[in-house]
Amino acid sequence: MTASGNTLKKEYVNPITHGVIWKQLLLYFVPLLLSSFLQLCYNTADTIIVGRFVGKIALTAVGGSAGQIYAMVTEFMIGASGGAAVIMSQAYGARNKILLDDGLHNAVALALAMGALFTVTGLLVSKTALVTAGAPAETMAGSLMYLRIAFAGLIPCALYNMGAGVLRAAGDSKRPLRFLVISIGLNIALDLLFVAVLHLGIGGAALATILTQTLSAALVLRALMKGAGKAERAGALLPPLDLRRLRLQENIALKMLRLGIPLGLETLMYTFSCVVLTSAVNTFGTDTVAAYAGFVRIESFYWMLEQALAVSITTFVGQNLGAGLYGRVRSVSRQGAALMYIFMGTAIVIMYAGCPVWLGLFTTDPDVLKIGVEMMRYLLPFYILYVPDGVFFSTLRGMGDSLRPALITFIGVCVLRILWVLFVFPQFPTMRALLFCFPVSWSVTAVIYAVYYSWYRKNVICITGGSS
Repeated sequence: MTASGNTLKKEYVNPITHGVIWKQLLLYFVPLLLSSFLQLCYNTADTIIVGRFVGKIALTAVGGSAGQIYAMVTEFMIGASGGAAVIMSQAYGARNKILLDDGLHNAVALALAMGALFTVTGLLVSKTALVTAGAPAETMAGSLMYLRIAFAGLIPCALYNMGAGVLRAAGDSKRPLRFLVISIGLNIALDLLFVAVLHLGIGGAALATILTQTLSAALVLRALMKGAGKAERAGALLPPLDLRRLRLQENIALKMLRLGIPLGLETLMYTFSCVVLTSAVNTFGTDTVAAYAGFVRIESFYWMLEQALAVSITTFVGQNLGAGLYGRVRSVSRQGAALMYIFMGTAIVIMYAGCPVWLGLFTTDPDVLKIGVEMMRYLLPFYILYVPDGVFFSTLRGMGDSLRPALITFIGVCVLRILWVLFVFPQFPTMRALLFCFPVSWSVTAVIYAVYYSWYRKNVICITGGSS
C-alpha cells in the first residue's frame, strides 16, 4: 500500500513502533553500544599507548585537562547534533518524506558549519583554556600540542556524529557500527606506528585520531548518499543525501538549533563540571592527576553504556511519539529504565572487581595504581544513582523537550559541583571529599527530574496510558 503527498510507502513495518519494546530496544541498543565502544576507543587507545610508551607525564597531558577540554567541545557538538536526530526520528515515525529530506540536508550543512566554527575557535583559545583549567606546568607543552592537533580534526568529527545520529534516528544502528569497526582498526595501527615505531609521541597519537575520524566521516556520508538500508528500501524510509542540495533553511535549521543547543549545553555542563573538578585534582600532584586520568578513561566505558541506552530510549520515544502511539511512549520509558539498571549495575560490578587490571592498562607506576584503585573503589558504588537522570533526560529529549531539562542539569550538576569545589572542598581538602560531589549532584538532579517529568507527562504530552 502507498500514500501520496508527504507520506511514505507502508510496505515496510517499522519494528520500533510495532515490535515488542524491550526486544527491539535490545536489538537497536547492541550495535549502538558496540559503536559507542569503538568510538570511545579512539581516545582511549591514544591514552593507553601514550601512557605505556611515553610515560606518566605524557599520560597526564593527554588524559588530564587537554582531554577534558577536547571532550567539552566534541560532546557539545554531539549534543547539539541531537536536535537534528530528534526531528528526524519524529519525522521518521510520522513517515513524513518532505521533512526527512529537508532535515537530512539541513543536518549535514549544520555539521559543516559547527565543525568549522569550533575548529577556528579551538585553535585560538587552546592555551588560554589549558591555563584556566590549571594544567600542570610540566604537561603544558604536550597538552597544547595534543589539543591543537585534535581541534584540527573537528569538521570530520562533526560530520560523522551528525551523520551517524541521522542514521540511528531512522532506526539504523548497524551501518555506523560497521564504519567504526574499520576506523578503530586503523586508529590502533596508526597509534602504534606513530607513537611506538616512529616515536612521534603525543602529536602522533592526536594525528592518528583525526585521520581515522576523517575516514569515519567519509564512510557515513557515503552511506547517507545511498539512502535507506537494504532492509528498508521497500518503504523508501530514508531519502538519499545530495551534497549539491546542502542548505540551511531558517525554519528547520533554527528548530534543530533550538532543540540541539540546550542538549549541547547539557553535555557541556557535565564536562565543564569535570574540568572544574580536574583543576581541584591538579592540586594533589602529578601522581593523583595521572590516576584520575586513568579513572576517567575507565569510567568512560560506563558513560558509553549509558549513552547507548539513552540514545535508544530517545529514538524509540521520538518515533512512537511521531506515530501518535502515546501508550508505547510511556512503556518505552519504563522498559528502558529497567534495562538501564540491569546493564549499568552490571558494569559497576565489573569495574569495581577489576579496577587494578583496568588501571594497569594505562600505567605501571605503583603509586599511580594505588591512588587510582582507592579512588575507584570509593566512588563506583555511587554510580547507580545516575540511572534516573539518564532515563528522564532521554525520554524528555525524545519528546522534543530540551531547554528545561538542560536547566535542570545546570542547577543539579554544574552549579552544585562548582559550589562544592569552591566552598565544601576547601573545608575538607581530601580526594574523597572532592569526589563525593558526584553522588550528591546525581541525587539532587534525579529528584528535580522526577517532579518535572511527572508534570510534563500529564500536562504537556498528556501520556497517561501504557502498553507493551
